Amino acid sequence: MRNLVRCVAAVALTLLVALPASAQFNGKEGKDFGLWMTMGAEKKINKKWSLGLEFEYRLKDNIEAGKRWGAPSRWNVALTADYKPLSWLKLDAGYKFMRDYSLAEWNEEKQEETEAFWGSKHRVFLSATGSYKAGRFKFSLRERWQYTYRHEVPDVTYDWAHDRLEPKKAKSKHVSRTRLMVSYDKKKAWYEPFVSVEMYLSKGLEKMRYTAGCEFKLSKHDQVEVYYRYVDITDDDCYNNRDSHVIGVGYLFKF
Repeated sequence: MRNLVRCVAAVALTLLVALPASAQFNGKEGKDFGLWMTMGAEKKINKKWSLGLEFEYRLKDNIEAGKRWGAPSRWNVALTADYKPLSWLKLDAGYKFMRDYSLAEWNEEKQEETEAFWGSKHRVFLSATGSYKAGRFKFSLRERWQYTYRHEVPDVTYDWAHDRLEPKKAKSKHVSRTRLMVSYDKKKAWYEPFVSVEMYLSKGLEKMRYTAGCEFKLSKHDQVEVYYRYVDITDDDCYNNRDSHVIGVGYLFKF
């Protein structure tokens, strides 16, 4: 019960501090602010294998669409499988189904205007994570490849040159992600703070993610994670092309 009270207090304090700060950044710099929420379950099959299921729901400003904070921007469901051939090495693979919101955009070269729309995506990924402990600090490096396919969306693009509606064509994308994480792993502690930086590469550097947060172990089965994340978009063609501040809250049940 004491750990639960501490966890709730930590989450509340993080949100109280981060929400106004992020909103202030948003007003000054024109950046989006989002809230990402996840709920997941993990089943350990044996010492080497485990399976996972996760649901995620994202809210953001969508300022360019004229919406206030709290507008839904994405939800997804993911299935994963983890394998640990060695104590310091973890391999995982997964599939993710996504529904996300794309903002309206104008293509000057093609004289086309695309309305804001919800689209369906399928994503598969493969990862390898190596870890190393130095005292109470744990270092990990994850390399991930992901492939995303977006379905065609009918009648959302207006071709001004020919005065007609056109579909948003299907699109596929390969991305390589590299994440370095450092956490403070104190023995028998109910909390574990961490920081990480992640790089996205497609045809070039697409974006960077900087994250600071903490995991709270409520019990043998229950785990809560709270974090702040800054997403730095470096590619003009990247989705929505907006830097953003994010507060994340996640719950994981292990059995």
